[in-house]
Amino acid sequence: MSSERIRVRVLYAGRGGYHSETISVPGSGTEEYDRLIDFIREDPAVAAECYIDAARLCSAQVVEGEGQEG
Repeated sequence: MSSERIRVRVLYAGRGGYHSETISVPGSGTEEYDRLIDFIREDPAVAAECYIDAARLCSAQVVEGEGQEG
């Protein structure tokens, strides 16, 4: 299993506004999903590390550039 990590900005909708946060998730497993947002919602490794409010989650995007963990 690869120890590669990826940073992902997740966007939540609720209470008439939006809230984003950046999380670090395991890079392995992303290839098993067609969409990054499905990986964030459904992968057990992500669920074991952080809480994802799937009902409010509306976007997930890889954060490129500085601060990449490896």
